[in-house]
Amino acid sequence: MILKIAMVVIAIVLIILCLLQSGKSDDIVNALTGQSSNLFAEQKERGIDLVMSRMTMILGVAFFVIAILLRMN
Repeated sequence: MILKIAMVVIAIVLIILCLLQSGKSDDIVNALTGQSSNLFAEQKERGIDLVMSRMTMILGVAFFVIAILLRMN
């Protein structure tokens, strides 16, 4: 029962984190249309973007681990 509740909470937090992250699709569109872009320039995430990116990664892994554990039961 605890795993099911954790799964729902993690899913909701993952959705919120994904919606809050800044979009990177403009760079891809600029690269495909030939406009000037810095798609392949090395850009480092900083501050809150870095924290949200890492939290998304950690919660994504936790989501899949819990899904596997729930499937095994």
